[in-house]
Amino acid sequence: MQRRLLPSTAALLALDAVARTGSFTAAAQDLALTQGAVSRQVAQLETQLGVALILRGARGAVLTEAGAAYARRARVALETLGQGALEAMGHAPEHGLRLAILPTFGTRWLMPRIPRFVRRHPEITLHFATRIGRFDLVAEGIDAAIHSGRGDWPGARLTLLMAETVMPVSAPTLAGRGVSSQPLLGLTSRPQGWSDWWTKTGQSGPVPAPSMRFEQVSTLAQAAAAGMGVALMPPFLIRPELETGALVPLGDERVSGYGYYFVEPDAVPGRGAKRTVAQFRDWLVTEIDRETVV
Repeated sequence: MQRRLLPSTAALLALDAVARTGSFTAAAQDLALTQGAVSRQVAQLETQLGVALILRGARGAVLTEAGAAYARRARVALETLGQGALEAMGHAPEHGLRLAILPTFGTRWLMPRIPRFVRRHPEITLHFATRIGRFDLVAEGIDAAIHSGRGDWPGARLTLLMAETVMPVSAPTLAGRGVSSQPLLGLTSRPQGWSDWWTKTGQSGPVPAPSMRFEQVSTLAQAAAAGMGVALMPPFLIRPELETGALVPLGDERVSGYGYYFVEPDAVPGRGAKRTVAQFRDWLVTEIDRETVV
C-alpha cells in the first residue's frame, strides 16, 4: 500500500470523533483539543485523500457518503491498534469482554449504567467498539453486540431487550407547521420508518420521501434541532433535547416494528459459551427490567 494513502493516527482520531459526536465542537471536547485543531486534522486528511469527508456549515458537520464509509474503516483500524497495544503490553485479560454498541444508545443509555456492572463484576475488563448494522462477530473478534433491528441476524442468537417506539420531533420554530408540510429526516437503518408511521397514524396522502438520511441518531437529532426538518426518533435517546426544549413532539409515539437486541454468535460445537457474555447479558436484562424506558 502506498505510504501517501496511510493517514496519521491523529487525523483518524479527529475524523472518528466528529463522526461519533456530529460536530467539531463536541469532537474537540472529546479529544481535549481545540476546535481548530480538529478541523485542521480533518482538512489535512481530506487533502491527502483528495475527497470531501465532511460538509461544514452553520447547521453542523455532516459526513458525506465517502466520509461515512471511511469513518467506519477508521473506527475498525483504531480499535485494532488499541487491542494490539494491549496484547503487546501483556494486558489482554482472560476475563475480557469485547462489546459492539450503537453510538447513541451506548453514550446516552448504556454508559451511565456501566458503573453498576463494574461494581458487580470488577474482574471483567470491558472493551467497547462502535458498530451500526450487522457484521461478522467472529471475524471481527467481537464477543457480543447491542443491535437495533427487526430481530434477523443470521448466524447469531438474539435476546430482545426492548421494543422501539418512535415519534416525530422538530425544532420549536417548526412546531406549528405539522408533519406533512415539512421536510422529513430519516435514519439510513430505517428505510421504511416514515412509511410505517404514516400508515399507523392514518396520515392522508402518500408519504413523502425523506429529504435527508443519517447513519447516527445523534446526528439526526442535531439536524432536527437545527430546523432542517422533522425527524422520527426514539424518545428515550433524545431525552436531553426534549427536556431542554431543543426538540418538541409533533405527533403520537408509536411502536416502530424494530427493537434493541443483545446479540451473541451461534454456539460453536465443542466450545462452551463465554461466561462473561452471559454475565453481561443477564445484567443488561436486569437493567432493562428495573427501569421504565420512555
